[in-house]
Amino acid sequence: MSGSTTGTPGWRTTWGPWAFALVFLLWQVSFQFVYGFLADPIQKEFGLTGFEAATLISAFLLTYGLMQVPAGILLDRVGVRRVLPLAGVGAGLSVGAFGLASDFGELLGARIAAGAFMAFAFPAMGKIARRQLPPGRFVLAMALADMSFGGGAVLVAGVTEFVDGSAWRELVQVQAVLGLILAAALWLALRPMSGGRAKGLETDAIGSSLRRALRRRSTLQGALLYAWGAGLTFGFGGYWNLKLEKACGCSAPQVSEHSTALFGGLALGMLIAGLLGDRSSRWRPALLGASISSVALVVALLLGSGPLPFLAVGILNFALGMTLGTCALAFAVAARDISTKEAATVVAIVNAAGCISGAFFGELPIWMGDGQASVFTVGVVYVGVALLGVGASWSLPPRRLATPS
Repeated sequence: MSGSTTGTPGWRTTWGPWAFALVFLLWQVSFQFVYGFLADPIQKEFGLTGFEAATLISAFLLTYGLMQVPAGILLDRVGVRRVLPLAGVGAGLSVGAFGLASDFGELLGARIAAGAFMAFAFPAMGKIARRQLPPGRFVLAMALADMSFGGGAVLVAGVTEFVDGSAWRELVQVQAVLGLILAAALWLALRPMSGGRAKGLETDAIGSSLRRALRRRSTLQGALLYAWGAGLTFGFGGYWNLKLEKACGCSAPQVSEHSTALFGGLALGMLIAGLLGDRSSRWRPALLGASISSVALVVALLLGSGPLPFLAVGILNFALGMTLGTCALAFAVAARDISTKEAATVVAIVNAAGCISGAFFGELPIWMGDGQASVFTVGVVYVGVALLGVGASWSLPPRRLATPS
């Protein structure tokens, strides 16, 4: 029953806008990951070099990461209701352009444009959650949004099992149409957020929200915590897989099983963090315990991937994923004392820190090893990242924090 008869906001004006934004984020993730499954037929059709094929991946990720903060500022200044549907249209058209591309330049341009437009989704979800949902549900909302990356990857993997790679253009065009439909649905879903200008979606001077956010210690703490989680997930996860394959002679399917264990644990850890994170007094103990555990688990995986049984290594991976899932609390830490006027900017800063961390720490062992990652450089880098999480968690105030209202 709608809350309109009692004066209490109903689902349509609270969780409804956020849920539609989540579907848009899942669609965005599906495009981000689908290229990995369709890379071979695309590379063959266009005669791409290995460098060009890799560039199509990195161009999207780099643009997506760099656009986070500008997207957050624009969302705070103009408002989610006006900006997000337009970003959805731009994203849908960019995906369509990728499916119609006739050469490498057009493929690259479409991926860059898609990364730029899709960068609006996550900061917008943070702003919607901060504005529309009960204060105690902000952490859960951001944790569920984080889980969408794993869910989107699994969804794409399932769909591509039934799609012939040679039909990649048709698949991408279907994605484009779905994106445009979602843009229209977003426009309708976000309308109840205001009957003109919604409270909390006020315009703001360009850059002022960014300056305020960067002056807050909580923003830096949240960014460091998310950099810890993303750096270990996307950096150590990839290099550990390579080491595992060499150390214990695992087959590619077995390595994939361990990756699934890592991301499965990550999703579960994020869900638990979201359910327990409604009380700010739990944030520091949870993050401190998880970050200390991540140090022990990284060391155990580095030392045990050879001598330990396959199942034991899988369990360690799942446990590491669960500990890293607590990084979803980074958004609560960063947003604990902000108003809705800069919510998108703060969420964007934290998410950008994660994007850049995952890319940077994925390459750092190679740079340190003069072009080849060794067990030593992998260990130094990722134990260091794990210790970064301990330091960021320890820096949180031990006293009870005021939950944002």
